[in-house]
Amino acid sequence: MADQTFDPAPHDPRAEEPAGAGGRPGRNPSRHPGRRALLGAAVCAGALLPAAAAGAAPTGGAATTGGPAPASPHRPERSGDRLSTGQRRRRARRAVRALQLNFSLPAPSPMLSELYPRRDGDPDFSYCWPLSQARSAACELSYALASEPAQDRRLRSALEDAQQAYWYAAGGETGLPGCTAACDREQGPHGDMYYDDNAWVGLQDVEEHLIAGGGRGNLERARAILELLRSGEDTDPDAPSPGGIFWTQAGDESGRNTVSTVPSAKLALRLHQITGDATMLRDAQRWVSWARGALLADEGLFWDNIAPDGTIDRTFWSYNQGVPLGTEALLFEITGRRAHRDRAVDLADAVVRRYAPFEDGGGLDDQPLQFAAILTANLVMAQAVIGDRIPGRAIAQAYADRLWSRRDPGTDLYDGEKREGGDRLHLLDQAGYARALAVAAIGEKHARLLC
Repeated sequence: MADQTFDPAPHDPRAEEPAGAGGRPGRNPSRHPGRRALLGAAVCAGALLPAAAAGAAPTGGAATTGGPAPASPHRPERSGDRLSTGQRRRRARRAVRALQLNFSLPAPSPMLSELYPRRDGDPDFSYCWPLSQARSAACELSYALASEPAQDRRLRSALEDAQQAYWYAAGGETGLPGCTAACDREQGPHGDMYYDDNAWVGLQDVEEHLIAGGGRGNLERARAILELLRSGEDTDPDAPSPGGIFWTQAGDESGRNTVSTVPSAKLALRLHQITGDATMLRDAQRWVSWARGALLADEGLFWDNIAPDGTIDRTFWSYNQGVPLGTEALLFEITGRRAHRDRAVDLADAVVRRYAPFEDGGGLDDQPLQFAAILTANLVMAQAVIGDRIPGRAIAQAYADRLWSRRDPGTDLYDGEKREGGDRLHLLDQAGYARALAVAAIGEKHARLLC
């Protein structure tokens, strides 16, 4: 994308994102200063994308026609309690294919729709966070498959192009580039920069780099994102529990969250493994230490965030347990310190107690799909590093099997409870469903490299 030329034009968008859009309440993708430029609008519209991306999104897909695309033809599965690796791969592929068929915009655009079925008044494209999780599902499917079909490879490539459309090179509040919350045809990338959104993008880039042996993944972007995350660290010594990374660049309105701080630490650790940069290791250790000191509850689980006034949101979201667990496993792998291994095991035990992940209708089934998928990915990764004291694969497969029973068998779309009580399926839900199935199918060879 670096060879494309854009004609920058300043804009100061004011339209607010509806509460709950993009998967979390009250996001406002338009709180950026007027120095924002019209960069990437042509990319978002699909006008300047390489030909390789053009074949990824099916023309006239169900996202624009209003009727669900039928599920891909498939072989019937054998009955029985234990599924073969081939069965798990086929399930994951069907879930990702349903995402592609029903959320893709017409070619040549690589972009995805936020909701299915699509209606007048919907945003042009999905928000950054749901897109990043759809990309994770497609990439992790590729790791699970013995060989990647051309169709799947085109989708993965298209979603990489779509991700780049949110990149705002001119920088946000801290002057550093990163992904914005939203993108549309008129404005290009715009809205707040969420530090957790950017951490997910960077982690996916590093995961691809590691698993593909350097042949995939935008490592330059991952490094730039780490610099952005560093700029979001709280340095006010008078703040309640000073330290940690802010959730967003919304200034005094932003708390410091588990989900912005610990994924940043995990990204720093993965980049440290690649580069050997000791500063990255020290940053990660500092951020993990802050999260444990400020947001670790007596139950052994992590609360969500600390507000500017010191109030703590004591919600136990599943992804806020998954990333710290995976990060402790990674610290053990890097440093060899048993304390990190023990913390990962303790957190896994607390997860089992809290979420009853093997039970149909247990606490894990009440969590948002994308949160649970992040948890299971980190459990699988931690088991690969630490061993069977962490039942990651068993949890991931049991959860994926329950999700499979909640799909529409005619379309392979997730058919459980709709987000926010609505009547439409959010991209974030289908992405979480597809990612959970892909994680359950990933083999031992690639599991320890999951990010």
